[in-house]
Amino acid sequence: MDRDSSFAPSTSSYGTATSTAGTSASSDIQDPSQDPTHSTMSIDSSHYPSQASSATVRGNPMRQAVETDKAPPPLPFFEQAIICQGMVYCSGQVGVSPVTKQLVDGGVGDRTAQALNNLSAVLEAANSSLSNVVECNVYLSDMTNFAAMNRVYDTFFERPKPCRTCVAVKELPLKTDVEIKCIAHLSIEEHHKHHEEPPEELHVPQPAVASRIPFVGDF
Repeated sequence: MDRDSSFAPSTSSYGTATSTAGTSASSDIQDPSQDPTHSTMSIDSSHYPSQASSATVRGNPMRQAVETDKAPPPLPFFEQAIICQGMVYCSGQVGVSPVTKQLVDGGVGDRTAQALNNLSAVLEAANSSLSNVVECNVYLSDMTNFAAMNRVYDTFFERPKPCRTCVAVKELPLKTDVEIKCIAHLSIEEHHKHHEEPPEELHVPQPAVASRIPFVGDF
């Protein structure tokens, strides 16, 4: 959960930050390859999400980021979820519509439903689902909303229910009344993809040890 007090309830809060850097070369060097300060770098475009895709998993095999436009875009400080060791760790979601980028109208029940729908979209992008959730953390701005939140929350999960913690906090992003985060495991198929058996170690026979030290006359 991100509790940065500078978080402002505006659509401009959603986005990413980019930076560029360049180098200058002396004008009397005709061939850049002859410049000892010149260097080239190859960028693997597969690490970057495709603009045509609504869901992306990127990163190294041990720690992959999940992105989907079916849930509100995250701030530049965190990802929507991270896949690691067969588990999906989701950032907290509030009741923001991915379409309007604004909190949904209604009461705490409506925003609880939207937060869980957002988590469901992120989990589906990671090839998981709410049925694979093993733990939830619920944050309320007022504990008097506990019962109203539970009535909606209970409809999203079947038994066995995920482990859960629910606490009241002083304030939540966008001045909302509920935020939910969760941890889930991958589907069986995806779990096997992330836990492929390592190749068997090749056995290289070692040469026999000489019984005596060779002499020059042996060659």
